[in-house]
Amino acid sequence: MKSSSFPIIVNPPPFFRDHHVHDRPVLAAVEAMERLAADACSRLPEVDGRRLKDIRFDKFLCLDSPDPLPAFNRLADHDDGSVRTTLTTRFRSPGGAITRTIEHASMALGDQSPAAVEPPMETIACLVGVCTTVDPERIYREMVPFGPAYRNICEPLLISADGALARVRSPRPADPRRDLYLGSPYVLDAAFHAACVWCQRFHGIVAFPVSMDRRTIVKATRLDEVYTARVVPVQTGQALFVFDIFIYDDAGRLHEAVKGLHMRDVSGGRSQPPQGFRLPTGADPLAPLRRRLSGMVLLERDAVARFAATALSENEKRRLAPMAPDRARGYLSARLALKRLSRLLSGDGDSRPSGEIETVAENGQSPQCPLADGTHTDCSVSHDRRFTIAVSAGQPVGVDVEPLSQKPLQAMHLYMDTDEQAMVGRAPFGRAEGAMRVWSAKEAAAKALDIELADSWERTRVIGVNPESSLLEIDGGKLQTAMHATIEGHLFTVLAVDGRS
Repeated sequence: MKSSSFPIIVNPPPFFRDHHVHDRPVLAAVEAMERLAADACSRLPEVDGRRLKDIRFDKFLCLDSPDPLPAFNRLADHDDGSVRTTLTTRFRSPGGAITRTIEHASMALGDQSPAAVEPPMETIACLVGVCTTVDPERIYREMVPFGPAYRNICEPLLISADGALARVRSPRPADPRRDLYLGSPYVLDAAFHAACVWCQRFHGIVAFPVSMDRRTIVKATRLDEVYTARVVPVQTGQALFVFDIFIYDDAGRLHEAVKGLHMRDVSGGRSQPPQGFRLPTGADPLAPLRRRLSGMVLLERDAVARFAATALSENEKRRLAPMAPDRARGYLSARLALKRLSRLLSGDGDSRPSGEIETVAENGQSPQCPLADGTHTDCSVSHDRRFTIAVSAGQPVGVDVEPLSQKPLQAMHLYMDTDEQAMVGRAPFGRAEGAMRVWSAKEAAAKALDIELADSWERTRVIGVNPESSLLEIDGGKLQTAMHATIEGHLFTVLAVDGRS
């Protein structure tokens, strides 16, 4: 067989019409892939239809009529042993004088290329950066306005500049089909929706899939299960966006990997994000802290996947096991942040498994950041109920994050002397803000000096406090500067200890 066309029938059940563009029902890209793969592999059972490449979605197949739609599957051999399958229909002019073949979707099956390399687990299992949470009801009301069968992001979506973390499923009640060749089509489709929301938030563009470089189905997704989709931005621009997508079950087993999902605006600018949803461009609020550091990783405790503990070493897992849920969340997020920091500082070519990056020091208490070359770098980690931050520097360093509150003001007598209290009382930006910075600076100092917090209260004096920095005197002589920054009601403080007096 070099090239042959076989008639097929696209027989859309009523719920297929829930997938529409500008109120016109169209065949979903995931359904086109399913139909082509199932038909091609029924004719060519020796072909592995779960390894797909060079997938293109060229033209919508409109489902204006509920009646079965005659179509064709054109199969063609490739020199590399794969088979190209193309969904086509024939258009005939009203007078019948012109007949034209329209290609809607195509892909190569039986890809012989090496399997895609799975990213490090700590990269997949969390999002770095400040996150936006988007309720599924809003997504499907304002951003991806599909009908009920294609509303399958099932929990609040988390997005940051690092990508998206989505809980995805098949519709309820479930699709009655039981012979799906590629597994549930809805799981990957919902991951597309997460990528679409990401494009709207960070670039103000409503983008939909137009092609994929590769799709590998490791284990077919089920219609009755819920999965986690991790969407990773690879390339972003004004016209074309490229993502990788990885779909896992709750045990951390990879089910699908998509490499090179290409998305763009297919509406000619008619589709726009909801008013005010696009993230305003602006300066990085943590930039003053970054300038003092060799590396920083910030993540949110809620932006951690259910299977994140699979990224831990055996020692880290043993420590996690007896912890109560709230403490466990903080501990786990700190381990992930330190592993991502280690990977960041080690650079390209770091092939260590996540479980071999040990982030607990031999004393069982202190954090550590081992690099790929076998050395360690000075590091510190802190978390509150929302954020976790890990930092490194070329000298001893301490970091602290605190929610802004009145508590440090009420307890000033415990950790400030009378001069410090008087200084806070004169702070033009408010006593509560001043007390927060003194408290946080002494927390950071305790970590940088590797001493108990109570010792830091005694050995460090804050002799100057400002919104962006505080000047500390350590042991009556050494002057050090702690840097401050705020994000959404949380104060971040970094103290990198300079050896000079």
